[in-house]
Amino acid sequence: MSILENKQRFCNRLKALREGKKLTVEELAQCSGVALTILEELEREVLPDEMMLHDAVLLAKAFDCKIYELFE
Repeated sequence: MSILENKQRFCNRLKALREGKKLTVEELAQCSGVALTILEELEREVLPDEMMLHDAVLLAKAFDCKIYELFE
């Protein structure tokens, strides 16, 4: 799988998880601690340069899942 495919899978999975929990992007930013600007870019399938691994950890915790599940 290419880097582009992984990025798209990650972004699509985040959006699906967020919508499944009926959260707005703003609510996800609040409950996860990930910056709203990062989440807004991810929603547009853009992987922000400022995103760190710690942000993925925070998102996994917010969705009560393992990091690898964000790529399924």
